[in-house]
Amino acid sequence: MIGPVDVQRWQAAAVPWWVTKVGLVGGWIAAFYFAVSANEAPCTAAQPCLPDPLFSLAVVPLLATPLLLLFNRVLTGCAMGVLFGVLDIALDGSAVANLAFGLHAGACALVAVWTVRARADQHEAAGAAIVSLPDLPPQRGVLRVVAVLLVVFGFLTFVQYGLTNDAIEQHIANASRVEAQVVEIKDTYEVWVELPDRQRTAFQPLAPESYQVGDAVPVLADGTWVRMENEPEDVTWWLTIGGAAVFFAIMMAARERRRRALWSGPVKAIRLQARPLGPRRILLRYGKEDIATVTTLADLGLEEPLYHDTEQFGRVWRGEEDPPLRLDPAEVLVAGEWHHGGQVALLVEGEVVATSTLNRVRPRHTVHSAHLPGVPVTAGTPVDLPHAIWPGDRRRIEGVVLLLGAAGALIALKFYPELIVLGLIGVQCVLSAVTRFQPMLRLDHNSVVLYTGVFTYRVPWAQLHGVRRSGPQLMLAFGPHGDVLTTPHLPDEEAGEKLMWARARSLVAEHPGDRVTRKLNISVLIGAAYAALVLFI
Repeated sequence: MIGPVDVQRWQAAAVPWWVTKVGLVGGWIAAFYFAVSANEAPCTAAQPCLPDPLFSLAVVPLLATPLLLLFNRVLTGCAMGVLFGVLDIALDGSAVANLAFGLHAGACALVAVWTVRARADQHEAAGAAIVSLPDLPPQRGVLRVVAVLLVVFGFLTFVQYGLTNDAIEQHIANASRVEAQVVEIKDTYEVWVELPDRQRTAFQPLAPESYQVGDAVPVLADGTWVRMENEPEDVTWWLTIGGAAVFFAIMMAARERRRRALWSGPVKAIRLQARPLGPRRILLRYGKEDIATVTTLADLGLEEPLYHDTEQFGRVWRGEEDPPLRLDPAEVLVAGEWHHGGQVALLVEGEVVATSTLNRVRPRHTVHSAHLPGVPVTAGTPVDLPHAIWPGDRRRIEGVVLLLGAAGALIALKFYPELIVLGLIGVQCVLSAVTRFQPMLRLDHNSVVLYTGVFTYRVPWAQLHGVRRSGPQLMLAFGPHGDVLTTPHLPDEEAGEKLMWARARSLVAEHPGDRVTRKLNISVLIGAAYAALVLFI
């Protein structure tokens, strides 16, 4: 190992993940809610609601803030939160919105300072060994091409906005002011008016509930071009799209610059054990301590396959053969910015094999090894096929509660349409509820059907390697790659024995093998239908 690493200090120095993903994102949601629900001055012909190009550009940092924080771009997300807070105070006349986003900007600033200090502490705790990366930095990759395309796209949207805005101004210069009469209100948001020349047109005003049939509405008319005088046509969304494209191009360019800066001079380096978590994800360990994870664009092949073939894996999974001995994990030299979110280079035998970002270790980052979980289940209880294993009473009660929650969210959206987060919660409730009224497993003569939250798997018996029990749950391994699915809590204590009996019966009867198939669970379709209700409520 290169140099000592104070692992506990390195981990303790980091800003807790919930500070950004829960605290700041939750604060942003609260600030957005208060800003939207704040009382605003109505749009009138004397004081029309004019489009604001600057505020349309400010929407970019507004929307970027929670996305960046959720995807671990902490400093950039905090910077966007502070920037929008300043812009909102400067451009928005709502005192409530100013206070809400001002407080959020202050919280972002504090977390940014905390993060900078924490990263300095992590860098110091990572030891004192430094190296210079060999050769030259890799050639600029696809990120540069994407960044250039985004800049071109952003420029074209700005041009489109200019052309569209010029056309609107020309219509306004040639238009006449006339009084139109409201003749119909459709779907509570579409207001139809009739002009003196019997021409009819529809508008979608900001406050459609304030209009009644028979009301007089001042409009500007230039032939077939008709617009409300108190709410001029707003095409500044072109600026928002263009600004977002340029912003993401800048982010990509900055990331590429940070990556290439690793070759500009000596950088801190630590030799760590590398355990593959998947085809392109690696867990980095120092001694017996988990340090971080990195994601690469390709499988680096740092570990030899544990099993010779799928048949050997199946025998080990069923307990028919002892698991093979695991070799010592490979070691890599990790050099670069030694803190969470830092850019690093991975070196094997003195050559840079990948560049990546140091990410936190999550509970889901488990390492599959020869020490298989649970205990194998053998064939036991006969069962009449086809046979279904249904959820217990507890899961059915949970399903009823979730359906009531989804219905409550839909009703609440009817009265508070600005709380779109209720719609997202309702969709999740529907997805979870449907699975609680489906069979958990279905056994037939040819296959076992596994119902999960999103997908339904049909596994022919010849493709099922076996079953292992871990408490009240079963782990089923299947397919040519040894994929593993874990069931929820099964009410039938002999479900595993029944499943293995059906497998043994099928293999004796020599049912032909087939491919494992996967299709979307019906819960996804029902969730999509619920989402449609949310959008059109």
